[in-house]
Amino acid sequence: MIQEIELIQSSYHPEEALEVLSNLIQQKIAYHSQKTLRHREMFGAPDTQAEQRLSELQAIKKNLIQELKALDPATLLHINGHVSISVVTQQQAS
Repeated sequence: MIQEIELIQSSYHPEEALEVLSNLIQQKIAYHSQKTLRHREMFGAPDTQAEQRLSELQAIKKNLIQELKALDPATLLHINGHVSISVVTQQQAS
């Protein structure tokens, strides 16, 4: 299975771009927050990979906010975001 999904393909002013991209990043932050919380509940320790990704996403969001807020509000940005999905391993049915 190989699939490409066009998630975003549009032009936005900085304020709109900030809203769209912040919401996407926030969803990933929420996912990794839940993942590390579940790991902590199950194993008594956080998921270090999820916590690392959380830190990275928070930095990305902070930088994005700073960069977009620095732009003239009349600026037009084109955002092209796609997701590529491919099978890495597949379990065999018994």
